[in-house]
Amino acid sequence: MTMSRYIRGYLAALAATVLACAAAVFAVNAAVDPMWYFGGNRLGSINYAFNERLSKLNLFLDRSENYDCVIFGDSRVTLLPEQVIEGYRCFNFAFSAGKAEEAVAYARYIKDRGFAPRLVIMGVPAAAFRARIGSTNIPDFIRSGDDPKPALLTYLSFDALSMSWRTLFGTSPLDRVYTPDFECRIAPGAPVYDPAKPVPDMMAGRFTATERVSFYEEMREIFPQAELVGYVPPISAWAIDAYDEAGWLPDYVRAIHTAAAKFDKFRDFGIPSALTINVDNTYDGTHYSEPANRVIAEALLTPGKGEALDLKEMTVEEVLASYRQRLAQYRVVLDSN
Repeated sequence: MTMSRYIRGYLAALAATVLACAAAVFAVNAAVDPMWYFGGNRLGSINYAFNERLSKLNLFLDRSENYDCVIFGDSRVTLLPEQVIEGYRCFNFAFSAGKAEEAVAYARYIKDRGFAPRLVIMGVPAAAFRARIGSTNIPDFIRSGDDPKPALLTYLSFDALSMSWRTLFGTSPLDRVYTPDFECRIAPGAPVYDPAKPVPDMMAGRFTATERVSFYEEMREIFPQAELVGYVPPISAWAIDAYDEAGWLPDYVRAIHTAAAKFDKFRDFGIPSALTINVDNTYDGTHYSEPANRVIAEALLTPGKGEALDLKEMTVEEVLASYRQRLAQYRVVLDSN
């Protein structure tokens, strides 16, 4: 009897200890909220992006009724300030290495949950039309239409605890971070752009896979009531110059012009301009600063504003001629770096 009581007491104490540890792990993870189930970090002033494909969906599902506009794209588009899109309440659904196929999958998912936006904005870099762009990373629950993993299960793990620890005491896993209001910012310590160093993967392949514009057609089918707006995010003028020297610029222009036909509005902010010739606007030649992206957001829906091209109003030959004219315009600066 004595031994039996001892064992029961030991097991009860062990269970209580395990429950206390689990509760503590969950409490810390819920407070820091690295996967954005509960509105983000309440113990600090910054949110890190550990898995934007999951964390942004968690955030959206918690407040989807607040929005009538959604933005899709890759890491360059995460820096577009959604609050600056005048006349709409936008949610920025862009994430690292985001592809049009993934945007379509997420669009179907949120449509099935009753979301019907008035405006859809898509970042459309020419790199989306390379012959090889890598595999997609669509979570299984998105493909199946199931709910994401609940916070209770996610936040009982030590993996999540390591994310919380890093949020509080470590550095960002990306060169981008998010404010308490989930506005994307370039992280402290991001590199300084040197035009003499090529943009990463700049010459990874020519822009010939224009059949991928079918994904933009699918987006229109998913949200037929929405205005569909596309834009080319800015890219270093030195990268455009390198494409021209390599003989790739006609393919580049043809790809984005083909994409433009699938949208109601389409602006090209990648053409050489005062924005893309200023090295202080970017840390790597392809991710642009908050002020630069604010300029883009303010001009995105306004025809004729700024130096961006309106590809809906131009032939492909006119676009190519404009690119070469801009390269000539900025030749002295391009050759000085």
